Amino acid sequence: MKCTLPTDCGNSPRITLVGEFVRNWAGCEVDAVALRLADDAEWTFVGSARHSGAAMSAEACPARVPDQLVVTSIITHGRLASCDGYLETDGGRTDFSHVFRFASTSKTAAIKELRTYLIDTAD
Repeated sequence: MKCTLPTDCGNSPRITLVGEFVRNWAGCEVDAVALRLADDAEWTFVGSARHSGAAMSAEACPARVPDQLVVTSIITHGRLASCDGYLETDGGRTDFSHVFRFASTSKTAAIKELRTYLIDTAD
C-alpha cells in the first residue's frame, strides 16, 4: 500500500501517532490498531456501526487493503485530534474523516473514542 501523509513541522508527537494509527487501520494491521485503543474504547462508524473495546479492531478495518492511502490533514489539540483523506482501490475511492478523543493529554494516551465518516466517491 502506498501511503502519503501530510508534511508539517513534525513538532507534535500526536500528529505522528495519528498518522501511524491511520496507516495501520488502512492496512488492516489489527494488532497495531488494538495497541492504540483503550480497553473500553468506543468506535463509531457514522451511519453504519458502533464497536466497543480494543478487541474490535478487526471489525473496524476496511473491507480491503487499499492500493493507496492519502492523508490530507492531521490536526491535534489536547485530548482531541482529527484527520481526513482517502483510500483508493481498483474498485474506487473512499473518502474518510476520523475524529479522536484520547484518554488524557499525555503523549502515549490510548484512544478512548473514535468517530469515523466514510464516503464512497467516484474517481
